Amino acid sequence: MTNVVPARIAERPASVPVDFTLAVDMDERAVLYPAGKSITRVNMSAAEGGIAFDAVFAFNEARTPPRFMVLELDDAREFGRRLVDAVYQARPQNAITETMRIGITVHTNGFHLQIGDVAAPTELFVGLGSIWRFTQTVLRAVDRLSPVESH
Repeated sequence: MTNVVPARIAERPASVPVDFTLAVDMDERAVLYPAGKSITRVNMSAAEGGIAFDAVFAFNEARTPPRFMVLELDDAREFGRRLVDAVYQARPQNAITETMRIGITVHTNGFHLQIGDVAAPTELFVGLGSIWRFTQTVLRAVDRLSPVESH
C-alpha cells in the first residue's frame, strides 16, 4: 500500500532577498486619491515579506510619495483572487484579512479599489482598458515571490 501525501506550498523564508520589479502600464482613467493624481504606471516590487505597490504619476509637483500599498504575500494572493472574481463576475468583492482591507467596486467605466480604513481610505480608480493588465501583474508578482514547488 502506498501512502499519498498531498503537496503543500512551502513557505519562502522572509530573510531571502528577492530583487524584482514588475511594471504595469495604466490607461488615462487611472487616478489615485486622496492625492488626486493621474497614474501612468504601477510598479510592484519585493518588500519585506510581501509586495509593494508604487505609483508613477503623470504629474507630481506636490512630491507625493509613490508607495500607496504594501501587502504580505498571502494577502497579495487573496487580493489577486478577489480581483479576478470582480472582473469575471462584474460585481463587488472584498479582500479582507487581519492585515488587509480592500473593497473592489465595479463601475461602468472601470473599477474602484478602496484600500484601508473606510474613514481615511486610499482609493485607486482603474479603467476597463487596464484592469486585466493590473490583475495579471498582481498574479505574476505573487507567483514570482512564491516558493518554487517541487516536481
